[in-house]
Amino acid sequence: MSAKTNDRKGGAIDNADMKVAPWCTRPDVSPLRYPGGKRKLVPFIADVIKRADLQVELFIEPFAGGAAASIALLESGHVQSIALADADPLIASFWKTVFSRDAQRLADMVCDTRVTLREWRRQKDLSPRSTLAAAFKCLFLNRTSFSGSLVPRTGAIGGMSQTGVYKIGCRFNQERLARRIVELSELAPRVRFVRNDSYRKTMADVARTTFAAKHSSKIFWYLDPPFFAKAERLYRFSFNDEQHRQFALDIKTLAGHWLLSYDDHHDARRMYQRHAGFARVNLRYSARIDNGERLIASEVIVSDVIASLRRRDKLQKWGMVIRLPRRLQFVGRFYEAATPKVASAAR
Repeated sequence: MSAKTNDRKGGAIDNADMKVAPWCTRPDVSPLRYPGGKRKLVPFIADVIKRADLQVELFIEPFAGGAAASIALLESGHVQSIALADADPLIASFWKTVFSRDAQRLADMVCDTRVTLREWRRQKDLSPRSTLAAAFKCLFLNRTSFSGSLVPRTGAIGGMSQTGVYKIGCRFNQERLARRIVELSELAPRVRFVRNDSYRKTMADVARTTFAAKHSSKIFWYLDPPFFAKAERLYRFSFNDEQHRQFALDIKTLAGHWLLSYDDHHDARRMYQRHAGFARVNLRYSARIDNGERLIASEVIVSDVIASLRRRDKLQKWGMVIRLPRRLQFVGRFYEAATPKVASAAR
């Protein structure tokens, strides 16, 4: 017998329909504090993959950023291998180093460097001469600057006076960061590539591979482009309106399955709402909602897989709650079941 829970609108929700999808909820899944990071979307992506019975051999993030989705899905066994690309050379250098023989050297630098305003200024002005130096600059500025932003005008946590409650090193736990870098370096054999390229070149190069020609159904793209709103304040490489429109066209030629996430901006809704795989999700709650109501901490999601699941009646239709699978919290090397919560649309 399945247990049922009532939502605040009085409807019965069958908990037996909630699939168990292990996923990594550890807050340090990525060493980078990335603006707009999508760690909270991981269980949703995992559930989409499971519901569609996809065998994902290659999971690609052409806007890698903090790469939380790729890493969490790889560590939890939902995908077999990952590939990362980013237009920002600092971000690309960081991930290249993490998945290389220099990972230990990077970890040592994290442990040995004094986290001070003087070092922050030095890194800010530094023109790295090696991939390792660029990787450290990326990590140091990311963990010591407001919002994790690498934009040149972004200031240091705590400001230049360092008189506030939060000081420059409050998010730079050296031992924990170093340990996580070494842990991630062990995944290197399952990382197909890390590159400093635009999303268009990455898509084109993958499309030309023999693997894409023969096994495109085993490729899954997670697309997390720059925000519509205020992106230039968060990212060193952002989109203008024309680039957003071009990106929407480029998705149509992708080799493989894909899922796109955008900030819930009116331009994103206007551009994608007619797609059969369109949804709006709420990152604050365990329920995923696409019924047109005002949401808090919401995202626009679009996916060819969601469209396919809806056509086959394997996913709720428009105006209904898309349930998040029961969470398995990450504890050390084990997953511990957590009690699912029910939430309705924010009023």
